[in-house]
Amino acid sequence: MFSDEEDVLFSDVKIEDDTDYFLYVGELKTDGLNQFVKENLSRIYNKKFDYISIIPDVMESYPHRNILVINPLASDLFSETKKKFSCRISPGDFAGVVSYSATVLDLVRLLVKKQGRLYVHVFESLPELTFTRMPGVVLLGPNGQLASMWNNKLYQLQMLKDAVPVIDYKICSGVREMLGSMEEALSSWPEGVFVSRPYSAAGTNSFIVRSIEDLNQKLPLHQSTYFISRYVSHEFDPTVLGVVGNEDDVFIAAIADQEIEGGNMFRGSTFPSVLPYREQLEIKEHTRMVGRVLGRSGYRGIFGCDYIVSKSGEIFFVEVNARKQGTTMEMCCTLENLLPEESPSLMELEYYAVTENRLPSNKVEIKEAISDLNWRTYNFKVDREVMTRYFLPLEEDERELFRQVRKNGIEHKMIIMEHVGHGCSVKPGTFLGRVVAVSRNREILDQEIRLGRRLLEESITSSE
Repeated sequence: MFSDEEDVLFSDVKIEDDTDYFLYVGELKTDGLNQFVKENLSRIYNKKFDYISIIPDVMESYPHRNILVINPLASDLFSETKKKFSCRISPGDFAGVVSYSATVLDLVRLLVKKQGRLYVHVFESLPELTFTRMPGVVLLGPNGQLASMWNNKLYQLQMLKDAVPVIDYKICSGVREMLGSMEEALSSWPEGVFVSRPYSAAGTNSFIVRSIEDLNQKLPLHQSTYFISRYVSHEFDPTVLGVVGNEDDVFIAAIADQEIEGGNMFRGSTFPSVLPYREQLEIKEHTRMVGRVLGRSGYRGIFGCDYIVSKSGEIFFVEVNARKQGTTMEMCCTLENLLPEESPSLMELEYYAVTENRLPSNKVEIKEAISDLNWRTYNFKVDREVMTRYFLPLEEDERELFRQVRKNGIEHKMIIMEHVGHGCSVKPGTFLGRVVAVSRNREILDQEIRLGRRLLEESITSSE
């Protein structure tokens, strides 16, 4: 069904009469969350649910059926070269092409007619995802316009400056003003200056300057608004995941430590955080305060907060991510294995937040320190165009990996996820795969991640 449509690269969608469906729109790296959404909807409605994933990822094989791939950049490259390319498309552009896809719109109308209601699950709510405003369609996430507003770094700093400890910053209306302010900033902030555009993530649209020479190497820059802030030397980059039910009800999941390369590029996370218990409590309360401010603005659903902790133990707020974070799947698996069996999952919490403006009364937060469930992730992005030599197949479901280590007595295990497959050209900035390691013993995690990274590196060769 739909496989011959011009706007689709690949499709194996098949609709069963006895099943209701929801759509997932986003990258494959967070597709695993749909397992929790599926179980939650099946339990609430007491009927069989499944999902159809609309993704931009060009892969050799996919982890389940009902996949629909849309990526106009990969399509254009194939038309020009007759070669298969794996390349990323920005979330906003992807949401836009999905919303204007005749195939997707036909599928939405068919499912709304069949079911009466169609839920749409997303990694990030975006205003470009316009089909979610069609009659009968329900977005399982925050409002796209509201989320976009909160993902603007300038907006969030101004709204939260009295609620959490914000680092000193200055707004510059353009490149000229930013350049004119840099010499004074470097004099006032001798450890360096962090430069960012209003929308940035995982190291894009931001950089660190420690001298005028550093800045000159970045020129020319986009004609854009910038904010500059004091760079603080620090040892820890904790990140927190939470859910806003309403302005009075905010759930805090857990804290992980981010791995940051080059001062601003996110590569993965480790759980549990190594921060002292007192500092973890303080960070959780800062995040709860952020969630309340989000709630007052009408935001409902999952969000994340990033912080830094200086060498002296001083905590500074860095940013809100008004969306799910890269380790949301690992957090779901963590809560599933550490909390009582009847506790709602993060996906269930988000469902009630969005549909009923509340969180379920049986929610449970992690209270005690954890020592026997440890995990670490690493996102392997290529920095040059490469060709894959062979395929690293997924040996095991990530959720089952957590269960085996936590409940079946396995000491440690590592899996490589979302490897693009063999014979594919991979564009710079694209995920080649992700490494996930879970262990009872924290010390083994580094070894497992190194092994996964080596296997991924060995699966590629320079593109000719």
